[in-house]
This record gives sequence, structure tokens and C-alpha cells, in this order.
Amino acid sequence: MQNIKTRFITSIIFFFLIYTVMLYVIARAVCLVITHDEAYSFYNVKHFWYVETLCTGNTHWFNFLAMKTAILFGLEKASQLRWFAVFSSAVYLTVAYFWIRSLKDLPTKIFAFTVALLNPFLIDYLGLARGYATGLMFESLAIVCVCMAIKKRGLAAGKAGRKITILSLFFAGMASIANFNFFYFFVAFGALYFYRFYLKQGFDFIRQKWFYLELIYCFGISFLVLRALKFMTECSNDIGEYGGDSLVTSIFAGFIDTFLYGKYKLSLSAVEVCGYVLFLLLMIMATHSIVMFRKHKNTWYTIASSLLVIMLGLCVFNKWCFDVLYPTYRTTLMFYPLIALVIVGFFSTIITYKKTKAALFYGISISLFAHFVTTINTGRTFDYYQQEDSKNCFEYLKSIGAKKVGLCGELFGVYRNYYQMTEKYKYPFEAERLNTDALLRDTRYSDDIMKDEYLVLFPPYNMSFYKGTPIQLKGMKYYQSSGTLVVRISH
Repeated sequence: MQNIKTRFITSIIFFFLIYTVMLYVIARAVCLVITHDEAYSFYNVKHFWYVETLCTGNTHWFNFLAMKTAILFGLEKASQLRWFAVFSSAVYLTVAYFWIRSLKDLPTKIFAFTVALLNPFLIDYLGLARGYATGLMFESLAIVCVCMAIKKRGLAAGKAGRKITILSLFFAGMASIANFNFFYFFVAFGALYFYRFYLKQGFDFIRQKWFYLELIYCFGISFLVLRALKFMTECSNDIGEYGGDSLVTSIFAGFIDTFLYGKYKLSLSAVEVCGYVLFLLLMIMATHSIVMFRKHKNTWYTIASSLLVIMLGLCVFNKWCFDVLYPTYRTTLMFYPLIALVIVGFFSTIITYKKTKAALFYGISISLFAHFVTTINTGRTFDYYQQEDSKNCFEYLKSIGAKKVGLCGELFGVYRNYYQMTEKYKYPFEAERLNTDALLRDTRYSDDIMKDEYLVLFPPYNMSFYKGTPIQLKGMKYYQSSGTLVVRISH
């Protein structure tokens, strides 16, 4: 009776903790101003031309449809456009809750909670109108379903087992549609799926219709994603330049940098060293899971390890054969659930002595929690810090009656693609993109910019164009958090 009561109280505590994180995600979704990439997605929805929309990797299809739905109902606030990302985050966190609840002891539960969820960079994308939260939702659902299917003996367990098995493959395919970066996950999952549920059982599958239907589904999703990627490459190649040349520094050093969230000033070499350490540790952990499965029999640990290894292998294959750059920073979010599962699975498996486990897990968890607390905010993101003060800046320009403004590139995108595309939130001043390098090269452009009344600059400030001219510059407003500076031009 005491054990049942303890489990119930523990479940209530983690329910509260996880949905506190959900409330934080919602608060950020409500308070954050529109970011650069969200604004471009909004522009493509409002000013739809299929070539421009499909030509960019910025268009995440489910997110695009969610934005379109919101706009059809007249909901154009940034927080309203993020509704599907918030919904996806709720599902993702709910999956995390049931996984944490299934763990055996309190130290492991706390350790899993801090490792899997208290990552400030992950929290950023759970609340932004992009395709990452949706991809993570479908990825987590696919993993849950495949683990349940294995416990139910998969396709051999009757209708219930067959349904949950097929559903896992469906969710994996939807993850790759939600965000094309998750295509790595889908391919890895598909390979593991067909091996585990068909090839491993012998060759009887060649007489099963579901094998062919699922194969058609996989080829259909693959064709759709690869065709879309080919179109983007031929049209703009805006996805071809984002990434890195080194597996470890691109994926794992980037993971370290985003996790630190700019709170610690580490040199590039120190971050890379940490990346190599993380990579080596994860490879040891994943290998241990696969080799020692008969001993530890932890299904989700082995599934996550296998998927992580296959995905990294696919990244190397793509780089060597097709010169596709390695994922980095936000495009590595597809690895995050797998990395968390591998870390938790490894330590909970090899450490059996209760006092040692408690001391280690509580120590790491306190450190991760303390770091997370220092990153809590509702106004700034790691990738889009430039736009933190954009709305305040535009409101200030409106209040002083600005008519013609030269905007730095960091703010011009949200002005053009979001605010001026809405009926409710557009600003009365006329603005154009300020490119100081172009100013020095193009006299006609320079003459036009000279008519500006105000300049909005983002560091590093380049005022060399105005050197030697008869005009005077006066600082009007400075935003300390972002460094945005409003300057008045006197002719």
C-alpha cells in the first residue's frame, strides 16, 4: 500500500513539474515578439506564390498550414500563429511525462526530467512557429509506439499489436514531413522497423500485404521529401549552405554551445573539446546498449541507441557521397530526444548501487536545474536575439512620427515580412533595408538612403558611409539588451 501511495505522489509531483515547463513554453510563446524566420513564413502564407514558398527550407509544411488556419480566422498575433507549435509541445511533454513516470526510482526520474527537458535551446523551439516542435512530437510518438509494439510482439500480437506497430511508422513519416531535417530520423527508423518486424522474423513477410503497403508508404514519403529538397536546391539552394564540415564539431560542439546558451564564455576550442568528449561518451553508451541488450533488456534505451547510431551513419554517408553538410545547431534538435534517452538509459543501467546512483543523479540534476534557472526569460531566444527589441523600436519610431527609416537587415525582415503584411499591426513609416556595404558601392542607393530621417542600427555599427558628409547624426534611443540603436539624421 505504501509503495502504491509513494508512486502516486511521485506521479503528481512530476505532472506538476512537467506542466510547469509547459506553462513556461506558453508564456514564451505569448510574450516573444515575432522572429525573423517566423516572419518569413508568415509572408509566404499571406503573399503565397508556390515557387517562393517551396523554394525555401524555411517553409515547414505543417507549420505553414497551421499559420494559414490561424490567418483564415483573423488571428495574426505572433502568439496566435504559434498555436500548433504549442500544441505539439504539449504532446511532446506529455510523452516525456509518461516515460519519466515509467522509470523505477526517484533519482532516475529526477535525472531524466532535467536531462530530457531542462535545455533552454529546446525550450526556445518548443514555443516558436517553426516545424521543430512538431517534428519532435511525431518523433517521440514514433518511439513510444515502437517500444509498445515490441512489448506486444509487434505484428504477431493480433490487431492491437499491428495497429500500434503501423502507427509508429506513420508517426516517423510525419516527423520528416513536419521538418525535412527529421528525414534522417525517418530513414533510420524505417531501417530498424523493417529489420525488427519483418527481416528478423524470416521471409514469411513476402506473403504479407502490410509489408508492401508499408514499403509503398516509406517510398512515398521519401520521394516527397527528396523531391522537395531537390526543388529547393535547384531553385535557391538556401539549405545547402547551412551546416558544417565536421561531424563532431557541427553536431556535438553545436549541441554544447546551444545548451550553454551564451551564459558561459568558453573559447571555440574548449567547446569543440567538450563536443568530442560528448561524442565519445555517447558512442560508448550506445554501443553498450546494443551489445548488452540481453542483459539489461531496456527496450527504449536500445531503440534510441540504434536510431542515434544509424542517423549519425547516414549523416556521414551523405557528407562523403553527396557533400551534404552535417546538421548543426537547430537542425540537430532531431537528435535531442535520442541523446537524452541514451544518457538516462546508460547510467540507470550500469549504476545499481542505490546510494551511488542517488548521489550522482541528484548532483547532476541540481547542476542542470541551476543552469536552466539562469536562462529563464520571456523575451529572448538563442538564434533570434537580434529581434528582441524590434517591436519596442518600431513603436518608438511610430510615437515620434518617423516617416522614412533606414532599417538594419536584422530588423528589416520582420518589418517587411510580418508587420507590413498585417492589417492590425502595420506601422505608418516607410522603411527600407540599410546595407552599409551596398551604400559604399552603389551611388544611386546611397543618394536614396541619404533622404532617410532615421536609421536603426544593430551592432557592430558601421557608420563609415556618412564620414565626410555634411549631415549630422544624433543618437535618439538605445536598447541595452539587444544593442539596437536609433539615430536621427540632420541634413
